[in-house]
Amino acid sequence: MSPSAWLIPDAANGSPILYFFLISAGVLLTGFSKAGFGGGLGILATPLFMQVLPPRLALAMMLPVLIVCDLFTLRHFPREWDRVSFFRIAGGMAAGILMGTLALVLLGSVGTAGDRTLKLFVGGLSLVFCAMKFREWFGRSSRSDSEQNGPGGPPKRPGWLTGTLLGVLGGIATMLAHAAGQIVGVHFLSHRLSPSVFVGTTARFYLTFNTLKIPFFLLAGALSREPYLTLDTLRWNLWMFPLCGVGVAAGAWLNRRMKGALFTRIVYGLLFVTGLRMVWTAW
Repeated sequence: MSPSAWLIPDAANGSPILYFFLISAGVLLTGFSKAGFGGGLGILATPLFMQVLPPRLALAMMLPVLIVCDLFTLRHFPREWDRVSFFRIAGGMAAGILMGTLALVLLGSVGTAGDRTLKLFVGGLSLVFCAMKFREWFGRSSRSDSEQNGPGGPPKRPGWLTGTLLGVLGGIATMLAHAAGQIVGVHFLSHRLSPSVFVGTTARFYLTFNTLKIPFFLLAGALSREPYLTLDTLRWNLWMFPLCGVGVAAGAWLNRRMKGALFTRIVYGLLFVTGLRMVWTAW
């Protein structure tokens, strides 16, 4: 087996330099995001993976990266977490993962049409998240604090029903695109947690449910035409794991020393272009 066989899948497209650049960028952005820097930068990772990998393979190879980044993040916040906000969304998340698994099985049963649909979904979801972020940025300057809080003061914590509905949406999005961060983030941000408790809670939450996704991806692969997670996909992941630690450590360092607003705007600009390209090529 040649050395490149340990690094690059046969199904990868583009030059090796482009492959390593985009995959490395996706892994590092995931680590930055997990450490709380830049507000959800990891949302760009899966679209970047899909620029040089088939959609099914990109989803499979992204999952171990997420889990390793979660492990590194949790080491920085081992005790900080909020149980109430965690469990209010957990049940819906589990149900959404099951629904997302059924969707993967259906997409896998139709071959290349399923790949195109999956790519279209990820690209479309990227554009939706960009629209939400752009609205947040441009709407924030035109709203006063009193308008945001309303006459009754700060908003109340969302209840079980809201948490469950957001969890279902997050579970579906995480199975089809590893893109639950924006949806789940709305839930945890609404609980007004301190920065350390927010990062610790989300790290524990993502580690729990990203790990739970492993048997469901195996099940989806067994019931469809091609497997998702294999020993080959894990072999191609090996060189990425050190970058996970680098990304999380760098994100934690940056989070303490600088604001990520400008960096976040750049990343969402790239996400918009990437999502638009995915929709255009998959249409």
